Amino acid sequence: MTDSDLMNTWLADDPELAALVGPFLTTTNAPKTVLPAGDRELIGLIALTVQGSLTHFQANVNQALQAGVTPARLLETIYQLTPVIGYPKVAGALTAIHAELAADKLAPDFKPLLSDEQHGVKVQANLYGTEIKNLLAALPAGAGTALPQWLTQHFFNDYYRRSTLTTAQRERYELMALITLNVDFQIKAHARGSLKAGNSAATLVWAAIQLLPYIGFPLIINSVRQIQAAAEALND
Repeated sequence: MTDSDLMNTWLADDPELAALVGPFLTTTNAPKTVLPAGDRELIGLIALTVQGSLTHFQANVNQALQAGVTPARLLETIYQLTPVIGYPKVAGALTAIHAELAADKLAPDFKPLLSDEQHGVKVQANLYGTEIKNLLAALPAGAGTALPQWLTQHFFNDYYRRSTLTTAQRERYELMALITLNVDFQIKAHARGSLKAGNSAATLVWAAIQLLPYIGFPLIINSVRQIQAAAEALND
């Protein structure tokens, strides 16, 4: 499915706008040497899931599968959004994904859990230290202890032990979700964390640019500046 085909599906009632957006969508495609195969399509699905824009979501799922994204990678990417945006939006996206997989007679082949039961805890410590624990420490009635613990155990340990995605992929995809949400503090923190996880500044900048047709120029310009600033700070 081409970008023009995708826009003709989304904008079937307005060919004028489809003719404007379709070619532009193609021009934002990242250099193949910078962004891993399949990421462009997954990033579009991340944006739509975060926005809850599911009207023609299945068309984007079809495009991702045609681009070679495996069912397991596709599902795992959406699962990873659950601690970021909550399960209701994720459930809506999964309904469309499972419908497309069933139509194509495809099934996911997930990789096994990592044997280290503290893998996610260690990832958080390596990438973020005690930043969140310190930030929330003064919350009343035990919340300052509970919230960081839940973040560690659920956000990091429950998901990062699942080996279908690498830590670098998880950090990259989470950053794209945070950019779509426009949560500035979290974008700064996760830009740094994503770089420390092994993503290059070029990969993250071009990953963010893939969001451009979905969230527009203002958020992208702000976000790529945050990524570049994080990269420069790490290089100092």
